[in-house]
Amino acid sequence: MKPITRRTVLKSAVAAVALPWLEAMTPTAHVLGVTRSAASSAIAAPNRLAFMYMPNGVIADTWFPKETGTEFELPESLKPLEHLRSDINVISGLNRTYLTGEPHSQAGSCWLTSALPNERKDGVTAIDTTLDQIIARHPSNGAAFPSLELSCNTFVDNMEPKLFDAISWYGPGNNAKSLNDPQKVFKRLFGQSGSVDQSVLDTLLDEAAQLNKKLGVKDRQKMEEYLESVRAIEKRIGIQKDSKDRIADLNLEMPANVPVDRGEFIRLMGDMMVLAFRTDQTRVATFMIGPERWQTPQLYEGVFDKPVNHHIMTHDTACDDQVSLIDQFHVQQYAYLVDQLKKIPEGDGTLLDNCSFVLGSGLGNGARHSYKQLPLVMAGSGGGKIETGRHLMADEGTPLANLWLSLAENMGLNLENFADSTGRLAQL
Repeated sequence: MKPITRRTVLKSAVAAVALPWLEAMTPTAHVLGVTRSAASSAIAAPNRLAFMYMPNGVIADTWFPKETGTEFELPESLKPLEHLRSDINVISGLNRTYLTGEPHSQAGSCWLTSALPNERKDGVTAIDTTLDQIIARHPSNGAAFPSLELSCNTFVDNMEPKLFDAISWYGPGNNAKSLNDPQKVFKRLFGQSGSVDQSVLDTLLDEAAQLNKKLGVKDRQKMEEYLESVRAIEKRIGIQKDSKDRIADLNLEMPANVPVDRGEFIRLMGDMMVLAFRTDQTRVATFMIGPERWQTPQLYEGVFDKPVNHHIMTHDTACDDQVSLIDQFHVQQYAYLVDQLKKIPEGDGTLLDNCSFVLGSGLGNGARHSYKQLPLVMAGSGGGKIETGRHLMADEGTPLANLWLSLAENMGLNLENFADSTGRLAQL
């Protein structure tokens, strides 16, 4: 039977839904003249790279393990990753160079920048094309969308410039604007022109039925699971929209457009990223949990009983325990998304096996505005190239750019250096 191409989509008048990786996309032994397992190896699943950004640094005492190597205990802030410890690397000891000026403006905006720390390319800070956008432009990136930029910041603060709310940049002064509306992300990924009130899948059932006739038992089951996951996200979007409408009817004093449950909002936006990776809509993504320094209080459900100001709390050592709870809250959302990637079979492994998914911040200690000892966790083995299950301690003085250079190489780029890198990260 002729294999289904990786670019096969289900199409209707209002939508085009890309498919997950199916066995039917692998050329048969007859076509290639090799065995099925060899054919599977010859057509490897694409590698993906994602960055999830936390603002304002972390509390080091509850973040960094004391032991290195494979025998380490996860501190309190990282406890949500306990069941995933074999799938992650905790990375310590990486640093950035701080320029004079406002420290938060350089924290997120320069986290992935390719500029040298002492270059003021935009007249203010060292902003140039970020790593995600360099990868997006590489000829090997054959995804439908070169990159995907997501944000969970839906409120407006006219006091703060875009420097505080952007980690992806096309170049100096030109940030890649993030999508912060799950409905808009959904429509972008699936090309839907109508309302999400009518399921995308309802318009595609006939074509899906025809395709199923060409699939084996495992592929039919995988297709059904995939289509149900798309439908589940549609339902969650609708529930969130209805919930926001009900709150508006009660005239509660809540910042405009802030979702009812922040954790659910982060997970929902993250699920969009997982779907985009699963369908090869994109292979590189940035996901900003929140902006640096913005003062609007937010509610962390299950953590506090009222909205709190994360940035202000980081500057009060009496609040360290509370800030650690916010750190743990962010790690919980990250762990959820790692779980989602791990649940999805792809090739001989899982989608997580073909990912490098980084969680981190551009500040180490928020109270001191320190650019030393940056918090970093990375899930996935990057297509089997990265050994996981370790706490890696970088050599003293190692720049963060060494990790970025290593990840660029793992994504197929051949760069001699990146920003102030001194080489690839030796421990990786």
